Amino acid sequence: MKKSLLISVAFAVLVLMGCSSVKTPKAEIASHDSDHNIPAIDQMIVEMKQDYIEKCYMPVAMREPPTNACQTELFQMLERRYHTNYNQNNVSQASNDLFFKDVGEEIKKMVRTDPQVREAIRSGAFRSTDEMQAYYRNKYQFEIEYLDTGN
Repeated sequence: MKKSLLISVAFAVLVLMGCSSVKTPKAEIASHDSDHNIPAIDQMIVEMKQDYIEKCYMPVAMREPPTNACQTELFQMLERRYHTNYNQNNVSQASNDLFFKDVGEEIKKMVRTDPQVREAIRSGAFRSTDEMQAYYRNKYQFEIEYLDTGN
């Protein structure tokens, strides 16, 4: 009797663990109009996002113990905001804050060093680096699923 109860409980735990699976975010080139098409920035963001998903986002979303600075920073932000009661939407929200801070720094570097990026600003695609950062944040943000609360 005890053995079957133990097996039933173990099975229930496995089923519940399967229900709380984490969806892997995507890192793919966004579509732009011709004025905002700067392939160098798209490529940089996609490469950074793929790396961030693999080395930071997924381990924290899967609730693995942090093993690097990025995971530690993300976990600490989640812990401050939600204690240990965070979900994947919370990981996405916090990742948008942390990831795009780094992307913003890279865009600023590219504005200083890449003629194609400087030309895009000069030609009127963006009025400032802040506007450019906001545009790319919107295009490449980590998706957040809004739950219907019935309100």
